[in-house]
Amino acid sequence: MITKALLFRFESQTDEDTMDTFLEDLATEVSWEKTTQAWFGIRYMRGEFGVYSCFDDEAGREAHMGGTAAASFFGAQQRLMTSTPVTTRIEILGSKLPRVLEGVAKGLVLRFKAKPGKEAEVAQMMRDCQPLVDKEAGTLAWFANQYGESHFGTFAVFADNGARFAHLTGQIPRALGMTGLALLGGAPEVSMVDIITGTARQRD
Repeated sequence: MITKALLFRFESQTDEDTMDTFLEDLATEVSWEKTTQAWFGIRYMRGEFGVYSCFDDEAGREAHMGGTAAASFFGAQQRLMTSTPVTTRIEILGSKLPRVLEGVAKGLVLRFKAKPGKEAEVAQMMRDCQPLVDKEAGTLAWFANQYGESHFGTFAVFADNGARFAHLTGQIPRALGMTGLALLGGAPEVSMVDIITGTARQRD
């Protein structure tokens, strides 16, 4: 069961093709890591990129941070990035990750803040979303994230814009809209992203 994740965000000082190739090569390296359950190279906009990876437990996350792929990633900082990547450690409240993950091209990153005192209710709301996502054939993988005590969000990947739009107009956004005024401290931050590359382990 996936319980931990990492998100790195950084700005590129090189062209997109060079960064795309770098992340694709990194995905191949990560695919050999037995404790990394999934890994995605993300393109935001205006030269910003990211890496999202998830693990069953803290030991898996630490193994990744101490591995050769992470060393390659941080070793390219001066050559490819404008500054040190921003690292966020994430708790996973729920996830959808099939045994075979193919054809990933588009992604969606949502972030929002719980109202003070409503953190536990928002966390439960995120867990309750998983059965809804499981029914969405076009949502290839999905992760419910908790950043610290009061910040939450999701990361989802799709084959194309149509599947992403179907997710955006599906049951989960309606659930957020119904409870948003009571539980959330503002409108969600929505990032439409491209998935440059991704790798996932076969799960029993």
